[in-house]
Amino acid sequence: MNAPNTLSRLGKNAGTPAISDLMRLAFSRPELISLAAGFVDQNSLPVASAESAWRSIMADTQSAKSALQYGTTQGDPVLRYALAQRLAEESPNFHGDAGTLAEQVMITTGSQQLLYLVAEALVDPGDIVITEAPTYFVFLDLLAARGAEVIGIPIDEGGMCLKSLEQCLEKLEAEGRLGKVKMIYSVSEHSNPSGLSLAEDRRGPLVQLAKRFSTHQKIYVLDDAAYRGLAFDGNEPASLWSHDRSGEFVIHARTFSKTFSPGIKLGYGVLPEDLLQTVLALKGHHDFGSANLMQRLILQVIEAGQYNLQIERLRAIYKEKAETVVQTMEETMGDLRPSVRWTTPKGGLYVWLTVPDHIKTSRNGEFFAACLDEGVFYVPGEYCFPHAVEGGERATHQMRICYGVPARDKIREGVRRLAKVVRRFIG
Repeated sequence: MNAPNTLSRLGKNAGTPAISDLMRLAFSRPELISLAAGFVDQNSLPVASAESAWRSIMADTQSAKSALQYGTTQGDPVLRYALAQRLAEESPNFHGDAGTLAEQVMITTGSQQLLYLVAEALVDPGDIVITEAPTYFVFLDLLAARGAEVIGIPIDEGGMCLKSLEQCLEKLEAEGRLGKVKMIYSVSEHSNPSGLSLAEDRRGPLVQLAKRFSTHQKIYVLDDAAYRGLAFDGNEPASLWSHDRSGEFVIHARTFSKTFSPGIKLGYGVLPEDLLQTVLALKGHHDFGSANLMQRLILQVIEAGQYNLQIERLRAIYKEKAETVVQTMEETMGDLRPSVRWTTPKGGLYVWLTVPDHIKTSRNGEFFAACLDEGVFYVPGEYCFPHAVEGGERATHQMRICYGVPARDKIREGVRRLAKVVRRFIG
């Protein structure tokens, strides 16, 4: 007898994440030029500084044994203090004490784990999460698995449109559903997928909207700042987190995957005090602490000044790559404006491309298949939209272009192949 398995509700809802399908495609067909994978530049990986940090840790027996032992659930206290100092230095609105702030910092296994833990702590089936539209599609998959209702807020060149956000919250209040809203999610810096950042003059007002509508229960703002630090000119506005003077509403998520190395798989977050212990308890159930050795390695890299040097190096690399994408799009599709248009990033790894709405860029569509035949692929834009979009609908004629992995000559060729298919489908 083959008895059926008895999956939990979460197990049944897990599905197959879109990112897993795209990664499988990339690995199974290495001849394709991938403008999809959000990986970092292979040649940028900091081999020398990682080796130096490793040797420094292993040079002393006691230091080595300490690093090779278990750590704590919240993370290495010296690393947390170093990160608190960095946060204080980059935040002109912060007037507290780094030592106190360090108690609100937790180290995670990449920022993705923090996103998962926050959702696990806050979101029950039927709860509402408000996001940008488009937004980080892996987080959308995570929320779907938890049974959340996700409402997207349109973006423009300045990121999330706050008037639409306000109207959405007012509508939910009128419907008696404001008490279901658990958080507002924003990829605030050089967004995945649009490449755009939340405008400086929208950051404080977004936090104020969350506070104003926290009448039934607190509405948190999840500030996913995975790409903070990667502005091509080195200039970025104060973070969303720094606009939360009381420290009660904003959850700040960061990672070393994009600014140093994804292989060390470390991230960190700053959490409001009333949420921290719950998230730490859940992390304890997951792994009771991220890799202690990797924490010591990144601490050594920071203290040696190598982390800042790596960020400067990445800014230069990604600036050249972004310029290559935009220039090649201009050369191959510039005459097709405004029916074909794209964002011009000022940092990060992404360009958002829009084609005429009769061209469906879906994973199983003719356009995607034609791109595969030409030897190139992308992330379908519809992955990046929740099913409900305030004042609009889920777009099916857009795509995310990532220039992280390919060399510049491959980027040029990949964009040319993509443009060839676009022109064919425009007719």
